[in-house]
Amino acid sequence: MLDAPRPRLTRLQSKARSASSISSLSAASVSTADTSISIATPSVMTDLVPRSKLAKEEGQPPVAQVPSETENPLHLQDLELTMHWCTTTYRSMARDRTAEALWQTTIPQLSLRFPSLRHGLLALSALQLAGATQSAERRWKYLLAAREHQAQALTGIHLDGADELTQSQCNASFALCCVLLVWSFGYCLIDDSMDEDEKPDILDEFLEVFELTRWLVRALMTTMERVAAGELWPLVRPAVSCPTMPDMSRLVVLAMRRRNGIEAARDATHETGVYECAIENLSSCLERLMNGGEPKDFAFCWTFRVPGRFQDLVRERQPFALVVLAHYAVILHHLRDSWWMGNWGALILKEIVDQLGPEWRELLSWPIDATGCLLPEEV
Repeated sequence: MLDAPRPRLTRLQSKARSASSISSLSAASVSTADTSISIATPSVMTDLVPRSKLAKEEGQPPVAQVPSETENPLHLQDLELTMHWCTTTYRSMARDRTAEALWQTTIPQLSLRFPSLRHGLLALSALQLAGATQSAERRWKYLLAAREHQAQALTGIHLDGADELTQSQCNASFALCCVLLVWSFGYCLIDDSMDEDEKPDILDEFLEVFELTRWLVRALMTTMERVAAGELWPLVRPAVSCPTMPDMSRLVVLAMRRRNGIEAARDATHETGVYECAIENLSSCLERLMNGGEPKDFAFCWTFRVPGRFQDLVRERQPFALVVLAHYAVILHHLRDSWWMGNWGALILKEIVDQLGPEWRELLSWPIDATGCLLPEEV
């Protein structure tokens, strides 16, 4: 199976500060009072490349082990980001104490062997610092570092040859995918000081994150079975849960399916099959949520399981596609305590409510009630 092309991040990249406003901050280097911090981009990242693919590209026989790295020692900023990861950022990736230990110690140790993973950890750490600082200059220093490290980390993701990876490479690839999954959500939340008329539409921005998420989850799934058999198995085991709220998901799903049938009878071009697949997979996610499941375990799986055509329907602002997406926003809303998710769910739901007419209000009543994120006058 050949690598699928990595999604283009045009919307995310457009959030970069204009050249005139960052004249003192270069994308290649960031100067501080006592040192100059440069971020070097290696020409090739081979730490997570399948052996056969590496050999084909280099014209050599397959190698038995990951090539040794020759990167420069950590810069001071990288040291700062590493310390922040090990004291703060790791907590936002974990669902319990066991997972915390893996994200705080085991995975950073693994990243010492795999530069792609290390860049991923530094990218998320820098992003959290960017969101937390009040200084505009420091914020952009961290944002630049976050973008550079994320770009380098992405080069380590491959969709083919997972069966040829070592156990350590599988673990590193899995952890890297997890980190990059949340990075793009968090990046879009950082204040970019753009004028209101320049800011991208929230649904268009989400669709770009959605597409990258699908790509990353696909890569993550190629290593899931191997990871479950290794030291990172607590990250993929099913979490013990108990119901935390009345399970309305079956009634909600039934209402959406009934409306899907109504729309199909009314409009011959209505893409019933696409919607049915999206609803079916959303149903299992909502059921897990209602039963007290940890959203971090399943929130991103839906993006991978829905047909790609569903994205097009949202992009076209098809009303029923927006209704289905509004129900997915409930799951994102339950991740709001994670700094990298924040108010994504509320933003998506508000945009959908604003766009749809009163004839869709009944189907939107449950997402509105389940999140409580809209004021009465907004509804």
